[in-house]
Amino acid sequence: MDHIRFNKTLLVIATLSCLLLSTNAVPSSRVAPSSAPTAEPLGSGVKLLGNLLVNAAKKFSPELLTFCKGADNQTQCAETIAPYVGGSFDPVKLLEAKIDATLQKAKEIAGKIAKMLDDPATSKKALDALDICKSQYGSMTGTLKKLLKLVAEQNVVDAYYKFSSVVSDQSSCEDAFKESPGVVYPLAKDTLELTQLGDICLAILNAINNKKF
Repeated sequence: MDHIRFNKTLLVIATLSCLLLSTNAVPSSRVAPSSAPTAEPLGSGVKLLGNLLVNAAKKFSPELLTFCKGADNQTQCAETIAPYVGGSFDPVKLLEAKIDATLQKAKEIAGKIAKMLDDPATSKKALDALDICKSQYGSMTGTLKKLLKLVAEQNVVDAYYKFSSVVSDQSSCEDAFKESPGVVYPLAKDTLELTQLGDICLAILNAINNKKF
């Protein structure tokens, strides 16, 4: 009997629950979720990048873009040279300024090399490579001083060909560390800045020699 009475009680509770739910039910105001966004095709990404490059190019004058045509990083070249362009634009004076900036950076790196050579904490494995770098940067600073003299004399042609030794000196320093197992090259950031300055110098030299201004 208790079993039958318990089942009846459950039935009554279930019935009341259904009635309450049906009485209090209200239409749902929730908006159906939108369909999942589809991935953009690869072509749209390429198009976007192209638009960004076009917009960047519009910021600079044709004269400036011509100057930087030969640079590896044309945007950086244009941004660096832009403040000098306008009015009585003198490309030779600009070249002098950039070669001097390259010289100052080379001197800064040479100073860091000298400090590392004098530092007792410097790894003995790195000493031979640093000695090579000291020699190469000594040669580089001498070359850059000669380049400034050539440009002051309006001898841009010889300056153009002589600049290759600056690139060679820097590469020789880096190679010395590559050939030293277990030694980390400690001048990566500095030489990147030097390379960028040199790249701009070469772009200007190329533009002047080819009369692209």
